[in-house]
Amino acid sequence: MDTIQTLISKSSVLYSEVEIKNAIHDIASQANQTINAKELYVLCVMNGALIFAGQLLPQLKMNIQYHYIHATRYEKSLTGDSIRWLVKPPKDIEGKTVLILDDILDEGVTLKEIVSMCRTMNAKEIYTAVLFDKELEKNKSHLSDFTGLKVPNRFVFGYGLDCKGLGRNLPHLYALN
Repeated sequence: MDTIQTLISKSSVLYSEVEIKNAIHDIASQANQTINAKELYVLCVMNGALIFAGQLLPQLKMNIQYHYIHATRYEKSLTGDSIRWLVKPPKDIEGKTVLILDDILDEGVTLKEIVSMCRTMNAKEIYTAVLFDKELEKNKSHLSDFTGLKVPNRFVFGYGLDCKGLGRNLPHLYALN
């Protein structure tokens, strides 16, 4: 079984904590300028976006309602599977401007499904923000409105993202070598 120290020894830092915090500040600035709503319903995609949400929310200028959702394709696997809903969006998003926060945009499958679910639940407007956007050779099924940092097509962990259940609490973003 891997330990976090073993994973770090097999990895390199892609982005430091300072670089990530600066990217979160940039996302907040863009969202504050773009989203023209006095009230905003923020949905945090668990588990990965928790740290991102905790640092972004205090920087948003509008009145915030907040809830979490949990849709996953990975669980403790390194490859994605079909989407499994653990916690769906709350019914009271109807008629509201919604901002969905996710940790990483890979192929866009999960984010597309979440946006579709919010549309079905009659959200007024839907925006998305991802902290990391993986650079892939193929088109993504959904793009984010606000993006923090681009990452190469490697397995990344830290700053909310895990590797086999480990490393979400690391202050930097790592990539396995």
